[in-house]
Amino acid sequence: MLGPVGGLMTSTISEPVTGRDAREARTGRKTRLNRKLIQRRQASDKLRVPTPSVPLLHRQRVTDLIRRAAASRVTVVTAPTGAGKTIACAMWASEAERRAADDVAWVSLDPGDRQRAGLWASVSAALAGLPGTTDIVHRLPDPAEQAFSLRLAETSRQLRAPVTVVIDDLQEIADSPALSDLDLLVRHGSANLRLMLAGRHLGGLSVARLRVGGELAEIGASDLACTPDEAQGYFGMLGIDLPQAHLEELLSRTQGWITGLRLAAIRGGQGQPADAPWRIRGDEPHVADYLRDEVLATLPADHRDFLLRTCVADRISGDLADTLTAGSGGTAVLDQLYRENVMIGPADESTGPTEPAAPAELQYRYHPLLLDLLRDQLRRDLPVELPVLAGRAARWHADHGEHADALRNAAQADDWDFAALVLANAGPELLLPGPAAALEPVLATFPASRYADDAAVAGSLAAAGLRTGDISATAVHLNNASGALGRCPASVRPLVSTWLLALRLMHAAIRGKPDDDLIDEGTSAAGQAVSMSCGSAEHQAFGLLWTAIGVTALSRLRVADARDALAHAGRHLRRGARAEFLTSAIGWAAVGEAMYGDLLAASDLISELTDQPDGTTGTTGTTGTTGTTGPTWQRLADLASAFLHLAKDETAHARRLLDRCEPDSHGRDRDSIVIGSLATVARARIALCEGDQAAARRLATKLRYQGLSPAGGPGRGAGPAQPRGRIPAAAYAGPPVTDSALAMLDADIALGEGNVTGARLALARAAGDADGDRADLLLGSAKVSLAEGDSKAALATAENCLVGTATQVTLRDQVSALVTAAVAHRRLGQSDQAADQLGYALTLAEPHGLYRPFLDGGPAARSALTVLIRPANQGAAVAARILQRFDTRPARQRDAPAAVPLTGSELAVLRFLPSHMTNQEIAESLFLSINTVKTHLRSVYRKLGVTTRRQAISAAGRLGLL
Repeated sequence: MLGPVGGLMTSTISEPVTGRDAREARTGRKTRLNRKLIQRRQASDKLRVPTPSVPLLHRQRVTDLIRRAAASRVTVVTAPTGAGKTIACAMWASEAERRAADDVAWVSLDPGDRQRAGLWASVSAALAGLPGTTDIVHRLPDPAEQAFSLRLAETSRQLRAPVTVVIDDLQEIADSPALSDLDLLVRHGSANLRLMLAGRHLGGLSVARLRVGGELAEIGASDLACTPDEAQGYFGMLGIDLPQAHLEELLSRTQGWITGLRLAAIRGGQGQPADAPWRIRGDEPHVADYLRDEVLATLPADHRDFLLRTCVADRISGDLADTLTAGSGGTAVLDQLYRENVMIGPADESTGPTEPAAPAELQYRYHPLLLDLLRDQLRRDLPVELPVLAGRAARWHADHGEHADALRNAAQADDWDFAALVLANAGPELLLPGPAAALEPVLATFPASRYADDAAVAGSLAAAGLRTGDISATAVHLNNASGALGRCPASVRPLVSTWLLALRLMHAAIRGKPDDDLIDEGTSAAGQAVSMSCGSAEHQAFGLLWTAIGVTALSRLRVADARDALAHAGRHLRRGARAEFLTSAIGWAAVGEAMYGDLLAASDLISELTDQPDGTTGTTGTTGTTGTTGPTWQRLADLASAFLHLAKDETAHARRLLDRCEPDSHGRDRDSIVIGSLATVARARIALCEGDQAAARRLATKLRYQGLSPAGGPGRGAGPAQPRGRIPAAAYAGPPVTDSALAMLDADIALGEGNVTGARLALARAAGDADGDRADLLLGSAKVSLAEGDSKAALATAENCLVGTATQVTLRDQVSALVTAAVAHRRLGQSDQAADQLGYALTLAEPHGLYRPFLDGGPAARSALTVLIRPANQGAAVAARILQRFDTRPARQRDAPAAVPLTGSELAVLRFLPSHMTNQEIAESLFLSINTVKTHLRSVYRKLGVTTRRQAISAAGRLGLL
């Protein structure tokens, strides 16, 4: 019996040890321990709103930002260490307590909160300190229970007013069990339990769904960065009167990082002279100590090594990082560092000159102060690897077309040979102000011996001189580059020689001395592109060369050559070049097409120019100079539009455009000079259209002397040009257009004045300086022959422009030649041929609205249109519009009307008299009765003081009425 009883007793006694009572005993002990933990947390500083121990400026902007964000269910405040997250949230919390506007519970996390019991004990203790949450806290389970976060979310629905729990230093519980529990509360919490989570990063917390649902407010580093006014207020609070320039330098270096400003203030107060510039560097001891302790020490060793090896680059991408570290996964590391706010941000958020990022790959920049520290540490710890890493970065940037970064890294590695190879591709970009701002500082670090002995370096300096208008320095550098071209590596020599030719042509255009040999050399070199295998750099070089050839041709008024060259330039530059170079080529092509007479093509190019994205058209033209009248591309668009409206006889509109496009007196680059000269040519043409030969002659004189200025820079000095005798001729740049172009303008002015002999002499001067078979010269000679009464000579000369023997024939020249030939045929009694020529001219001109060639034909062209183009003829509509312009335009001085002016109807009848049509035929053409025609004729004879038709024709011719 004892056995069984003993067994029973043993069984009965062992039950409490292994059963429910034992579990309850253990849970009770644990609960008591957790309650003690809660009590200890209540007594600690973890639950108190932090109070700064140093003077800090209250930034109401940031407080208001947090106040608005706190209305959301979840607010996230993330930024790098030292950005002011804790202070900003604390100032808002203190203000909320003062206003009794919000119940705020504060929890500062530490590593002890990585377990759920520690975290929820802290949260429970913080909530227990609020008057409206005591009952809710008592209903909560033990903080160690896994269901605590969901129970808190459930019981928080009983809150009658919003309660905000600020959880600071969130990164302390990254990737921990406690964070997983917090994630549940974030996703399922009630509207009245608001969470404000502050830290360097979220540590893996999921907030994407809240962001999409509109329940999340986010405050980042850019929101917390100090503004200039806040920084000035901070230093003023410390009694430091900081000059504006020094403040801007500090903000640039610190990027508004408030701890950086605090460190600068500490350093500034340590015996620094009052007038010394306030600069701060990351390798200074007190800054370096902070960055090491608060930034680098928080990172794993492999990430610190990653930062050290990638700091040679100013901008870093995943692919470049892999190249520098000889590893993989660089994109993931950079993304993690960025998300964890390790003082790294996207490259496009920084200020200063930059180059385009590699396509489809995000690039980052390290904070300037962190970059200082890393590079100093790299020089000290890995001095042998520094040139290797810099060399890798230089070649990577060069391969991706990021020339300024490639040059900076090549300079770090003292690899000047490779830097020169980079300049072989990048040299022309010094014509542009944006790239030049990044390239020139590095160019200044080259050894002085390379300035004259390296073709790429000397050519780059020449491009910089062209951009600034320093033609004397440009000449020196171009000479050095030409002399050193033979020593240029064979792999890049053709490339360098191509863009050097372009620079030489640009320089010659500024000096007004683009000789034929240089143009022929450039054209021959540009033509070799057909037989070459071209990359983007070669296409850019050939595009620049063709552009230079085209602009030079425009400055010589060789419009047909310019049109062809600029078409070649556009084809090359569209296949690989800086967008600014293409924009410039499009602008010059628009000018060329407008001067050529193809107004449809000109209009399309002007639209393409002005419709490009802001990032493109916001740049300047080939040389990049921007005057007070606007960027070069805008002036080119206005100049092209002015020539377009001039061709359409819309002179008032053309004049307004010219007022906008002409550069100011500081425009000393090639584009500004040629634009100014062509604008003056257009103004002279407008004056001729309006019969003001005196104004046209004044403009021609201005054009002849506007290029005369000291060789240090054309356009300097606003006073009148001094005679050449007072200063040696070698000290002057030449006129911006050639003598032949000026002589042809003089011939047109002389013809407008009725000075046929003067016109003939001017054409002789032009022929001596240009090809005798140029279309504009031939047309000028034909007009002179007409004025002299030699219709046969005029016809023969005009036909040379139509049968293909003439050179430089433009569409406008073709129409003018047809009108001149029609007038000559008519005077020779060949009415049918005249009508054919005039009809063909109207057919060519009609699509473009090209009216000026007819109006420039004067009364003879007007009479021919009246007589030869019948209402039923093709082209009658455009002829009617041209005749209307004849009747409404201001009369030329030599076209002065009779003392007793004729009516419009009488003028219409008078213009038919040279056709020898009968009165009945005239009546039918004008849709009048024959009696009305006879009445008008009697009135015309009486007013002109004649009695016969022949006398009427002669008198009307003398008065300029025919």
